[in-house]
Amino acid sequence: MELERNSSSSVADLIISPNCPPLVLHGLIDHWNARRWNIELLSHQVKGKLSCKLSPKTHQNLWETQCIHEFISLEEFAAWGKSNEEKSSPLNKYKPEDFSCYIDYKYMKDIASDKILKDVDWGVFGFPDRDGKESTIWIGSEGCYTNCHYDTYGFNLVAQIQGRKQWILFPPWETSYLYPTRIPYEESSVFSEVNVKNQDLQQHPQFQKARPYTVILEPGQVLYVPRHWWHFVESLEDSISVNTWIEMTEDFESRVSEAVTRCLISPLLGARDELSDEETESDSWINPGEEILSADANLQLLQLAISLRCHKTEEQKSSRKMLCEAVKNLPIRDQNRLMNRKRKHSHEDVGNEYRKEPKVLSMETGVVNKHGKKDNSREEDSEEQFKSSRDLQCKTDVDGPYIVVVQTEVKDESDCNLESDKKSFTSDKRKECEQSLESDSSSKGDKNSEKTDSRSTRNICQTSSLLEASENRSELLRKLVRSVTHPNVIQEIIKELHR
Repeated sequence: MELERNSSSSVADLIISPNCPPLVLHGLIDHWNARRWNIELLSHQVKGKLSCKLSPKTHQNLWETQCIHEFISLEEFAAWGKSNEEKSSPLNKYKPEDFSCYIDYKYMKDIASDKILKDVDWGVFGFPDRDGKESTIWIGSEGCYTNCHYDTYGFNLVAQIQGRKQWILFPPWETSYLYPTRIPYEESSVFSEVNVKNQDLQQHPQFQKARPYTVILEPGQVLYVPRHWWHFVESLEDSISVNTWIEMTEDFESRVSEAVTRCLISPLLGARDELSDEETESDSWINPGEEILSADANLQLLQLAISLRCHKTEEQKSSRKMLCEAVKNLPIRDQNRLMNRKRKHSHEDVGNEYRKEPKVLSMETGVVNKHGKKDNSREEDSEEQFKSSRDLQCKTDVDGPYIVVVQTEVKDESDCNLESDKKSFTSDKRKECEQSLESDSSSKGDKNSEKTDSRSTRNICQTSSLLEASENRSELLRKLVRSVTHPNVIQEIIKELHR
């Protein structure tokens, strides 16, 4: 995409466009008090036990339901693997070189003081009333990750505070290549079956058509994730991120979709609980913290979602337009040119030290490593101290705030094919999915017809052949849930409801 440099109209047109790619915004949060944070400092500010998930580094891309879960304090996390580690810490059972630990998806208002909440300020992005109260925080060790998924509500602004994270993103028009699933179930999250870091193209052959957009988010940068963009995220070192999901008018549709999904999946998950086999006991299909409601409660939520959709107004200014107005004067820079310069500085000036000892901003002296002494005073650091810190970003030839457009990896397909992919993310893709689902259902019916003809349900359950095959019931139910809750199926159900 050719963009006119330093043009306010190009920035606005880009963000409003339905095909807008992810954007990296540079130099906009240097004034945040949160830029002083590091894990050790926060460990003295955030008290109480927090849930965390631990994943073996040899088995990346485990579902959250398959991870180890512990309750720890942030002080225990900060001391993990160090000489001052508490003997009573639950993390003593795990070595940092073998496991990653992630304190993920925590609403800041639930764990932090008002003083900490004010350290985050999204006003510069066009949302002056939004601070830490409307934000979530993610604190993790090197190697922790979030499985590939897309969020059904709003767009996402992600501020990188400490450490680096790699983001691998895919556009919504490539959803069919990502093999969407609602197992494990989590409201507002649609997961991909694909292990992005270690793909199995025999199991997921369509994934090779996907075009990843990859970016390494540095401290001090903010990533704009457009609505419904898939993303896999991995911490390259100990890290802190803060994000906020910005509501959009399109969320009225998403609420109906999520309510329909909940109505369909709840009884199916309840049926799975009745299966008494080892697989169902060891592999939950519901993410921790998610709740399955009664049929009556689910229908009330659906009724409310439909009602809100019918009575929505257009009076409120579009959240994307608010973002456009806030950043419209920022210049757009070329990602490849900046990355080449950043590689040069990272190899010559930073090297391995940067990766092993991520730099953090000290309240006392500016820059120390993560094991250095910290001053807990809240005095203002000068702008020069912020700009001199290596953890803000590697040096470039660009001064002041600017925007970088995240670009896709170049593949053999032509640009014409790419545009065709975007356009086909409508009725053609939906029909293709429906035909596939109908074909799968038909083949299953043919295989099972001999067993079910002229037999009552009770007689079927008593046959030895089915008892011997009972270990497959869980997998059969998995396929049923996957098919019934497929996003394209949900859209067809919503069409029927609106007739």
